[in-house]
Formats: sequence, C-alpha cells, structure tokens
Amino acid sequence: MIKKKVAVLLAASALSIPAYAADSGWFVLGSAGITKYNDKDSPPPGVSVDDTDMGFKLGGGYMFNKNLGVEAAYVDLGKEKFTAPGLSGEAKASGEVIAALGVWPLNEQFSVLGRLGLINATVKVSGGGASDSSTDVKLTYGVGGAYNLNKQFSVRLEWDRYDKLGDSNTTGESTVDLISVGVAYKF
Repeated sequence: MIKKKVAVLLAASALSIPAYAADSGWFVLGSAGITKYNDKDSPPPGVSVDDTDMGFKLGGGYMFNKNLGVEAAYVDLGKEKFTAPGLSGEAKASGEVIAALGVWPLNEQFSVLGRLGLINATVKVSGGGASDSSTDVKLTYGVGGAYNLNKQFSVRLEWDRYDKLGDSNTTGESTVDLISVGVAYKF
C-alpha cells in the first residue's frame, strides 16, 4: 500500500514539472525610488542633515519555480548630506546585491515578494577637506508586491533595507531604506 502511495506521489510530481517550468526562467529588473538614511547617532547641535535622496536598482535573476528564485543587482542608494555653518559633507552608498527571492502568487495578476541576501556595500564620506571609505558585506532584506501586466512584464513596488552600511570607526554606520517602483521582464 505504501509503495502505491509513493508511486502516485511521484507520478503527480512528474506531471506538475511542466507547470513549474512555465513559471521559471531568467528575468531582468530595474527600479527607482526614494532612499532614507537612518543613522544610529543623532547629529551634533548646529548640524543639519538631509537624509533622503533618489536611488535605483538594476539587475536580474532566475526563478527556479513559481515560488523560489535568486536575484543579483547593483544598487545606488543616493547621498546623505550634512551642513553646518561654513562646512558641508556627504555620505553615499552603493553596492552589489545577491539575494534569495520568495514569491507568493495571490492570483493571476498579483504576487507578494520577500527577499533576503547580502550587499557588498561601498560607503564613501567626504567633507571639510577630508574623505574616507569602507567596503563591507552586510545584510539586506525586503518585501514588496508585483502586478503582472502579462506573462513577461510585471510592475513592482518594493521596500528594501540595507543594514548597518559602513564602518563605525571610519565612515560611521547607517541603515538605508529604499522604497522603489520598477519593472521586471521574464524571458
């Protein structure tokens, strides 16, 4: 009896492979949006901070099936600007991301996305005639939604967090959020 159940399960799995294959394959993506730097330390008195800017993400990936994939992208997280009487400075962050992607289809048009991965982030700071930089691998994660226009194109709304970018001893650390709208194309 157990052998029959196993045989039926294997046959059902084999029949479902074409359905999964239809939802798998390569894709490219691009998005743009607003970044917000969330510094762990507050600025000294007399220093004003502009912690929002524009950012973007360009990349691609592969879906193993309709629920699991991997993405690789380059992200530019814009700048954070500091001003004080007679002085100004900025911090900017960018890097390469690799992440696991989970997709949960709600129906034919809508899906929920979840992402967990790593960013090889470069943070550069400058101001007052000095500059410094740091490159470190840090954690990134995010959630979002996708609206499928057809089988190839989808529009995405996403929130991604890039955790503790920089070095506390040289550039300072900041967690950066990116809220973006973009498109993905499956081929």
